[in-house]
Amino acid sequence: MGIMKGLKEMEKAMERPSVTAEGGAKVRWLKLDDGQSAKIRFVNELDEDSPNYEASRDLAIVVSEHTNPKDYKRKAVCTMDSEGRCFGCEMARKEPKSGWRARFRYYTNLLVDDGLETPYVAVWSQGVGKQSVFNTIREFALDTGSISNRNWRLKRQGSGTDTTYILLPGDPDTESFDWSGTEPFNLEKVVREVTYAEQESFYLGFDSPASASTANLEW
Repeated sequence: MGIMKGLKEMEKAMERPSVTAEGGAKVRWLKLDDGQSAKIRFVNELDEDSPNYEASRDLAIVVSEHTNPKDYKRKAVCTMDSEGRCFGCEMARKEPKSGWRARFRYYTNLLVDDGLETPYVAVWSQGVGKQSVFNTIREFALDTGSISNRNWRLKRQGSGTDTTYILLPGDPDTESFDWSGTEPFNLEKVVREVTYAEQESFYLGFDSPASASTANLEW
């Protein structure tokens, strides 16, 4: 499965065993330095059943992606479901311990107030694993029904593959939040989708170097 919306789809997809078998839009990614924190607000809910869901803000997504284990910028949506074949899946079957298997990744829009500039919208993506901060977000949504009805404090620790995040919820809003002027990125266009015919060239870097330039470089 490539792109999933809503808790039901996310839950159903993440319960499956791993199969070893308009993208690249310009976007502002969340960039925090080691030790830096920011006040953030989730623009996208996880499920349309949330009392604070609005179609204009859409939903966060979870994506099944392959990454070239030797070049993490070469990352794209798994196309096994959409095309019936996928270069990443083929590499995972051929080299099962190489790191080619598809992994789930969470994408969402955040309204960011870092104290350095006027609050802005940025996309934040995180892997979906046992130790991922996504589990905190998911459990909070399941327990309370909403994640966009309050501010949160997000702090980055570490760098590169050693990066972790601390996420703490604030008090819920006492009145409706004013979303006017907030323009989220279209997450389904943010993620990179590459047709099977072009995947080998993309993943192995035979295409133009610019092709990977819009990949999310944040951990």
